[in-house]
Parts: sequence; C-alpha cells; structure tokens
Amino acid sequence: AYENRFRMPQVWPAELDSYDFPGLLNMDRPPYPLPYNWGNAYYSFTYGPARHIVVSAYSAMEPDSVQYKWLSDELEAVDRSITPWVLLTLHTPLYNTFNRHRHDPQIAAAKEHLEPLMVKHHVNIVFTGHVHAYQRTTNVAFDKPNRKGPVHITIGAGGRQCEAEFKNEVPEAWIAKRDASYFGYGNISILNKTHAEWKWIPLSLSGM
Repeated sequence: AYENRFRMPQVWPAELDSYDFPGLLNMDRPPYPLPYNWGNAYYSFTYGPARHIVVSAYSAMEPDSVQYKWLSDELEAVDRSITPWVLLTLHTPLYNTFNRHRHDPQIAAAKEHLEPLMVKHHVNIVFTGHVHAYQRTTNVAFDKPNRKGPVHITIGAGGRQCEAEFKNEVPEAWIAKRDASYFGYGNISILNKTHAEWKWIPLSLSGM
C-alpha cells in the first residue's frame, strides 16, 4: 500500500515479504537493521540546482550494505558544477540536543558510517525528524563546529505534541537554534549556487 500511495523513485521494484519479530514490534524503538533494501526505502532525484538524497534509517548502513554502497555511488556521481547543492534526508537525527532518542541504534549507525560520507562529499544540509521538536545546527562534523560539515536541521514539530526536553541547559557548541515549545514547519529557498535561505515558521504553542 505504501509503495502505491507514495510514488517516489525506486532503487529496485518493491518486494512483498514478512518480517518475523519476537513479541510486539515497538515502532518508537524499531530493531535495526530491518531487512529491506527495495522499492522506495531510499532514493534520489534532482530538482533544479539540488540533488535530493533520501536515506533509510532502518535499512542497514554499514560499509558492506547495499544502501551504503548505493549512497557512496550517489554522492560520488554528483557533478557539483551542474548541481551545486546536495540535500540529504534521513528520519533519525545524527545530532540531537534533546533528551529523547539518544540511544537508538539507527542514530549510532548513521553517525559511524554515514557522517564520514556526508563530510567527504560536502553534503550541504541534512534534514531529519524523529524528535518532535525543532533544531538547527551550525556546520558540524564529528561533534565539533566545522565549515566542512553539513548543517543538520531537525524539523519534527509538524504534528505530534512537542514534549522533548533539552539534554543540557546550555546548548551544545554546534547548536544554532532549538525549540520544543511550538508546532511549526520550515521552508528552504535555493537562491543561487552558493546561497540558500532557510525559514523556521512557528505556528502555535504545542499543547494548546
């Protein structure tokens, strides 16, 4: 049903199968990795001056995995003289100022295996969700502000009530903005080869 409702580009045709999991499957803490590398689990497309790459946080990300090899090839193939912007979307955030989802294996895998690819290939922005709140980092790489790293934007405040308290009272050095009080969404406009404009648009206080 998902493949038919959301017709995104497919890496390979979807396959229908079952997944045996002991007990109830808790999707707030899903197991990693889920054995799925088909359909639109991950995909990419070009729109204007940007290559959009959507990665699956729940498929394997290790260097010997199908997804890792696909992502490495995708990033290597981008001609930045023609497509100067690379925007990557992943459900789980690599950087997280909140005290929620701090031990998810998907996050650890992405930090260990995918962040080096993002830095090596100069991904511009990483969009994530998972945490129901908003944060934007500076350019960051390997837990330190770094102009060679992407900006990470968690834009998870669009629906479910924001209940994510901060992990630390003082923001981390790589935090540019954080908020867990408002519902909201964001808008990005790519202005030219070197400049883009990001707007966080708060709508109403969460819980009202």
